[in-house]
Amino acid sequence: MDGLGWWSRRATALVAVATTGVVLAACSSSGSSTNTQAGGGSGAAGGSSTCGTVADTAPGGTADLSSLPADVKAGYNGYFAPVNKSVYSTFKAKSGPYTIGYSDSFSANSWRANALARLKKDVNTYKSSGLTAGLTATNSNLDNNLQIQQINSMINQHVDAIIAIPNSPTAFNGVIKQAYDAGIPFITVASHVTSPYAINVDGNYLLTGELVAAGIGKMINGKGNVLLVNGINGAPASAALSDGYTAAFKRCPDIKVTGSVEGQWSEATAKTVTLQYLSTHPAPLAAVVNSGGMTSAIIQAVQQTGHQLVPIGDANPDKGSLVALKDKLADKYVASTIPPEQTIDAALIVALATLQGQGPKFDAIVANPPQVTGSAALNSWVQRDWTASSADQAPAPPNVAFLPPSQLGAFFTTPKDLPALS
Repeated sequence: MDGLGWWSRRATALVAVATTGVVLAACSSSGSSTNTQAGGGSGAAGGSSTCGTVADTAPGGTADLSSLPADVKAGYNGYFAPVNKSVYSTFKAKSGPYTIGYSDSFSANSWRANALARLKKDVNTYKSSGLTAGLTATNSNLDNNLQIQQINSMINQHVDAIIAIPNSPTAFNGVIKQAYDAGIPFITVASHVTSPYAINVDGNYLLTGELVAAGIGKMINGKGNVLLVNGINGAPASAALSDGYTAAFKRCPDIKVTGSVEGQWSEATAKTVTLQYLSTHPAPLAAVVNSGGMTSAIIQAVQQTGHQLVPIGDANPDKGSLVALKDKLADKYVASTIPPEQTIDAALIVALATLQGQGPKFDAIVANPPQVTGSAALNSWVQRDWTASSADQAPAPPNVAFLPPSQLGAFFTTPKDLPALS
């Protein structure tokens, strides 16, 4: 990132990707699109006018999204929850430096590890600017009651803002209200909650899932059996991605989802459940779609059981997954990305801007996901030092903007410059 202020170059659109095979999902509420069909298109796969396309659906809610640039607003297409005005729009500014609380619900995958590492770096960077005083971080290992206790402890410690990845859209509503009553903004990351007292910094998981599945549907000519390898059952992001896959495949009447397994965003678990499925379902598969970072394990399971490799969709690949795709399925994949570093950067910026009284407009700040396919895109995306065993989450593809600082000002009523992160 350059040295300009966060808000000084408010983007009017996500950056178009020059690399062949990469398109942005830009289906706005007015029905416009960028290189991605919205609604019923002509010449789609499998003899259906809708297969391979994405529906155009406004999210609903009380928020007026009309002030957003068109390509930013496009990220809300089909968002799985209503988008409302933020209760923090009139939050009174607090003086810093600020202590940030970070509440994670799970740590056993690279996305969570990369997000925490980046947040620690960001907070340390902001210490030199006098913006932050420190970070308090906890992990509950999928125990909702423990996570609620940990958040309560942060409230009692009087942290200034809480950034959290809840494991349930509803179970934390009570403690989120407690944080709000204590004057502590509550920011969720990649895990939308129904509480009106939170600001959800999010990828549009349903749209991401739709784009990946729509691309796969087109790739397999709208026909065949498909296996879904989901993330963690009950996690909002996993559920929304799965709903997106289902929505896209419903637009392909000759595609049948014959299985849905829980891979837990873990290579080991994903390989086990894929092997179990393949051993009990001998019918040929046309494709496999997974919720992120499990592609290498799926390829291993398919090959180990003697099946031919089929096209794979990956909603959020790690570096090793992209290497595996480049080696084995360079022209038979569709991917998107919800990169942890850019996501956690955005969450921290939103927290600090809220604490400064910049007035967040909405209760959900949503990124516009890319749709990536083709060998040229992989050649640009994969770096030389990545290997098939690289577990770190992949960054966004080159020139793909994911909630960049220059764009975030559009989500605030009185945006002000913040120091740049490196």
